[in-house]
Amino acid sequence: MNKLTKVGLTALAGSLAAVAGANAGSLSVSGGSDITWMSKTGNTTSSTDAITGNPIGWKNNLTFTGSGELDNGISWTANAYNSDAQALTSSNISFDLGGMGALLVDNGAGGAGLDALDDKMPTAWEETHGAGLNSGAVTVSGVHGSASFTYTLPSDALPLGSKIRIGYTPKADGGGLQADMGTSGISGNGSEDGWDITLEMAPVDGLSVFAGYANIDQADPGTAGLEGGNSLESGTYGAVFNAGSFEVGMQQAYISNTDGSTTTINYYDNVNWGVAFNVNDNLSISYAEFESEEVMGTTGGQTLDLDSLQIAYNMGGATFKFANTSGSDVKYSAGREMDVNTIALALAF
Repeated sequence: MNKLTKVGLTALAGSLAAVAGANAGSLSVSGGSDITWMSKTGNTTSSTDAITGNPIGWKNNLTFTGSGELDNGISWTANAYNSDAQALTSSNISFDLGGMGALLVDNGAGGAGLDALDDKMPTAWEETHGAGLNSGAVTVSGVHGSASFTYTLPSDALPLGSKIRIGYTPKADGGGLQADMGTSGISGNGSEDGWDITLEMAPVDGLSVFAGYANIDQADPGTAGLEGGNSLESGTYGAVFNAGSFEVGMQQAYISNTDGSTTTINYYDNVNWGVAFNVNDNLSISYAEFESEEVMGTTGGQTLDLDSLQIAYNMGGATFKFANTSGSDVKYSAGREMDVNTIALALAF
């Protein structure tokens, strides 16, 4: 290779590196570790209720966030999540379309759309039905348990600080994205396509209201690959009022046809409320209740009742948390009562 060729290749490599650097996005990493200790008591001997091993638990989370901007001004953000796994647990990509709104592509991680409204009540730490009790509570769920698209309308076009999101999935079977260029088949007894819509708004200072609805088509239980089952529907509405250090909220929800049957309509009617108080900048306490009535076809079911007292104390890079949660008719089983104490130390970075 002569000297002139070497100079030319060096210049080309430098130019390519400069172009790549100019168009490359940024990457950040955040996460945390949670150390927990739990105790459970109750009137059942079920192995799923008792702590048969070491009561000390540990959970690690990592979030990788990449962001950048296209030549036309559209910005993008990609998130990849890892939770106690050797592979990525979930991921999504969002596009900020400026005055045209935003578009999210999700691989089934949940936590968006109607799934984000399953329990909006104020608490110091955790949702009432998820505070270590393993309650089996059935809550609202939309399309975000599966790979899906969500479009957020431009906020400038809506009054009262409203946010409207519309989600769609071509296959609401709870699965994530397929392999590159892959597809999934039509299941005989599962869910087909589905959509959901949510509204959040702030009509007056301190008051936020929300509502959401989802409809997911079910396959015909008798014929593989054909639609014809009852649609699975979920809906919720509620409000939260914030007055400085004090916050209170109430929510109503329903979930119908949870088994996809063409002949039986099952539904759950949920009511929950919560109140939280920030004692100071570091200490917060809360109390919340959750009630879920089960109706199976034409017969009645059980009513799951939960209540949870929670405390959180922030110590800078770490937070100490405590929850006492008790329940009756747990997992909609008559007479099944439980009481759980959970202590956690959450480290964030």
